[in-house]
Amino acid sequence: MNKRNQTLSIARGICLLGLFLSGLGGDGAVIAQNAPSHGFIFLPFQNDSDFKGRWDVGVDVPRFLAAFMKERYRIPTVSPVIVKNFFEEQKHEGRAFDDIKFWDALYKQFNVRFLVAGVVEQFEVSRFVTGQPLVGGYEAFKGSLSVKFTIFDLERTVQSATASSVKRGTAAGEYADRSLTLTLFGKQSDRTIEYRDLDKIRFGSEDFNRTVIGQACFQTAENFALEIESAMPAIKAWGMTNPDSLLQLGKMLDTISLNFKPVTIWGNIVFIEGESAFINLGSDDGIRSGQQLVVYKNLMAQDASAGVIGELYVSEVRGPHLSLTKIVKGQKTLKVRDRISVTIVR
Repeated sequence: MNKRNQTLSIARGICLLGLFLSGLGGDGAVIAQNAPSHGFIFLPFQNDSDFKGRWDVGVDVPRFLAAFMKERYRIPTVSPVIVKNFFEEQKHEGRAFDDIKFWDALYKQFNVRFLVAGVVEQFEVSRFVTGQPLVGGYEAFKGSLSVKFTIFDLERTVQSATASSVKRGTAAGEYADRSLTLTLFGKQSDRTIEYRDLDKIRFGSEDFNRTVIGQACFQTAENFALEIESAMPAIKAWGMTNPDSLLQLGKMLDTISLNFKPVTIWGNIVFIEGESAFINLGSDDGIRSGQQLVVYKNLMAQDASAGVIGELYVSEVRGPHLSLTKIVKGQKTLKVRDRISVTIVR
C-alpha cells in the first residue's frame, strides 16, 4: 500500500471511529434515547355497563388498572386522565381516542411502547336482602366488574400506520361480602348507608378499596395482569431500577395511589395424582387461575428459598380453600403436606 492510500485509509478509520464515539456516553455505553420504554398507555375505556352513578367508570376503571400495573411491576404507565388531558390539548376535533394519528402523537409524547384500549362490560354493586323490610332481616353485598381489552404495539403501529395488536382478552372480578348484617324495624345499617352513598367515596381511595366493588377491582386487575403475563412473560423483567428514569416518568404520570401491601399466603399440598396436585388454598385466600406457587421441603420454614423443591401452576380454583394445580417442577419429589406459598398484593 502506497503512502497516499495508507493516509486515506487512516482518515476513513478516524471518521468511522468518530461516528461510533458520538453514539457513546461518557461511560462507554451506547445511548439509545429513542428506544421506547416498556410500559403501557391506557386509553379511556368504552363504558357499556349499566352503572349510572357519579363515578366516570370508563376512566376510573382503566385508571385503577394502570395504577395496579405500575405498582405490581414497577413499570411506566400513563393513565387515561393524562391521555384525556393530552387529547384536549392537541385539539383533536372530529377525531376519537382510537384514531391512529392520535396514537402516533401519544407515542411521540410519552415514548411508551404499548397501548391498552378496552370496554367496561359490567360494573355493578348489588344488595341482597332477606326478611321483612319493616320488621327485621339480613343484608349482604356483592361487587362485580368485567372488562374486555386489546393491547397494541405502538412502535409497530406507528411504523406500519395500521393498528398492530399483540393481545386480546378479558378480565373479571367478583367479591361477595358473606357476613350478613342484621336490620331491625326498618332502620338502615351503616353498611346500607355506605351502599346508598357508595359513589360519594373517591374511586381508588383506601375507603373505596375496602368496599365490595373495590375488592372486585383488585381481582379484575390481578386477572388482567395474569393475562398480560401470559402474552408478555418478559414483563417481570421490565421493572425500572433507575431512580432518575422513575423520577422523570413520574412527572407525566397520573395514577391512583393504591397503597399496595404484598401478603405471602401459606398452605399445603393435600392430594397428588399424576401431574396434578390439590392445595388447601382457594378463592378466599386470594388464589386465582394462572398463578405460580412455590413448594418448600421444610414444612417449618417461613422464608426458605434454599428449601424450594417445586413449582405449581393454578389451573382451576375449586372452592374457598381448594384449588387444582399442575406440577410444573418437582413432580418426582413433591409429597402431600409439602408447604406452598404465593405472594399477592392487597
